[in-house]
Amino acid sequence: MAAPLVGILGAYGAVGSAAARRLAAEGRCRLRLGGRALEPARRLAAGLGPLASARAVDARDGQSLAAFAEGCRVVLNCAGPAYLLLDRVRQAAFTAGADYVDVMDDGTASAPGGPRTAVLSAGLVPGLSGLLPGLLAGSMARPLRFTGGYAGLGALTHTGAVDYLLSLDRGFGVPMGLWRGRTVPGALRTDDGVRVPGLPRPVTAVPFLTAEVVERAEALGLVEARWYNAFDGNFLYDALNRVRIGDGPDLDTRAAELVRAGALDAAGRTPYHALWGSLDGIGHEGAEMRRTVLIRGADGSELTGEVGAFAVSEVCDGRVPAGVHRAAEVLSPRRVVDRLRAVAGGLVVAERDARAASGADLVDEAEEEGAL
Repeated sequence: MAAPLVGILGAYGAVGSAAARRLAAEGRCRLRLGGRALEPARRLAAGLGPLASARAVDARDGQSLAAFAEGCRVVLNCAGPAYLLLDRVRQAAFTAGADYVDVMDDGTASAPGGPRTAVLSAGLVPGLSGLLPGLLAGSMARPLRFTGGYAGLGALTHTGAVDYLLSLDRGFGVPMGLWRGRTVPGALRTDDGVRVPGLPRPVTAVPFLTAEVVERAEALGLVEARWYNAFDGNFLYDALNRVRIGDGPDLDTRAAELVRAGALDAAGRTPYHALWGSLDGIGHEGAEMRRTVLIRGADGSELTGEVGAFAVSEVCDGRVPAGVHRAAEVLSPRRVVDRLRAVAGGLVVAERDARAASGADLVDEAEEEGAL
């Protein structure tokens, strides 16, 4: 029997090529590497061996997508901007009889999947970010309060900048929001000079309660959840405050400003991408406890591609049920983190258990001490 065929859209980009290299290294599937330009896809395929082939595909063209998806067991979408493509790639995959994995969110997590399977948000943020609460809750009898965040320092792509801007206008999250049995808008404030263990210097932490974190809070029965986007430097943070959706120049111009600002923050510094989380709850012996985790790597695109490749393998192996899901709902947090530990060069994963000192005030105390 022939190995299953996995089509990777956006294959020669930083994320797609990382996913392609991982799947090729596993040697369990054939790869169809797709992008608008054929030659870069051919070069990538040539370096991955006889199980890889190249195909030109335009993600904006329905017929081109249909031809690309034909015969695939799974289509992995690493193209963007995700908030402009929306669900057209998934629809083409389903029509062709293929399952689907997207490293971003196509905005249709609640859509019916029929007999097919889709895993959305199978990347870094969203994706690995949404797995943190479940990872920390694994050894608790009753998880209660979660605080997490993301900080990145390094090159920001134009596509990534466009997606970030569009996400602000598409219900991806609630600025300054807090989960306390329901979403409470405007409950938190931006904190300057926050020290996160494992990060090289203090960051500006901006509360942004994502839909992903809300879903995990509901699923785990948390009483409270917070999420922060953190900025290591002022250029990108200041630029974001200037270029909100619907204000000023066109989308591409605003995205270009973010790219320039990100480069200024990163100039002369070592790049990193970091996720962290802290969960307070009750242990199995009845004592209050806190679990923390920090995941830090140098290349956010590599981590995104690795999570996407892991999701593809899980779908191919039948570990994900039919339907449309977000990755945090259906992937095992422990299996994902163990995989990243094994394959991602230079990755730091630091997990810690500690007795909680006080109950309900733990998160507030952490903020007062300047550590999230």
